Amino acid sequence: MMKKLLVTLITATLFTFSTGLALAVPTTLISQGSEWQYQQFSQPDLWQDWGNVGLSSFDWANATWSTGNAGFGNGNSLPYNTYWREGTDLALQKTFTIPTGPINGDLTLNVAADNGFIVFVNGIQIAKDNAEGYTSIWEYTLAIDNSPFLAPGENLIQVLAEDHGAKTFFDMKLTGDIPPVPEPGTILLLGAGLVGLAAWRRSKNC
Repeated sequence: MMKKLLVTLITATLFTFSTGLALAVPTTLISQGSEWQYQQFSQPDLWQDWGNVGLSSFDWANATWSTGNAGFGNGNSLPYNTYWREGTDLALQKTFTIPTGPINGDLTLNVAADNGFIVFVNGIQIAKDNAEGYTSIWEYTLAIDNSPFLAPGENLIQVLAEDHGAKTFFDMKLTGDIPPVPEPGTILLLGAGLVGLAAWRRSKNC
């Protein structure tokens, strides 16, 4: 009877534990309107050579960073928190944390940008686009393959955004499906079951 009880306990606990690891839940990695380090700049103008713009087009190491909340802009048709002067470019960076890993499937990147944006994660370019006219929430919704560049723990995202006249705006959201961390109670239950089974086997051998 005791053996059956212990086997049932361990089986149920292992099932709960493995299920908790396998099932991923939608997780927001970067929220709309979140805080960024940023610097406005106008030389060199990204738009003039947009096809060749990359991570090295801005001096990240020597930037003079301010801190503000997205969205950045000077328009009045969308809410914004941080001023972005028209006809200039914007460099932004922030860190975000993957609490567990790996992420299941693609990330979803939502972007509003007037006029263009390039996104780098851990030094790798993952998205680039540009369009005329004022933007909307969310003008771009992109599926981003996470495997080449994303790791559990702290990650760095850097963005170059460009405007070539009139109103400006930038905001971003990043989400992914991430397996939850097993609850301490589940881990303790598994441990208790294993200890109990070990004790029972010792008693049978005595």
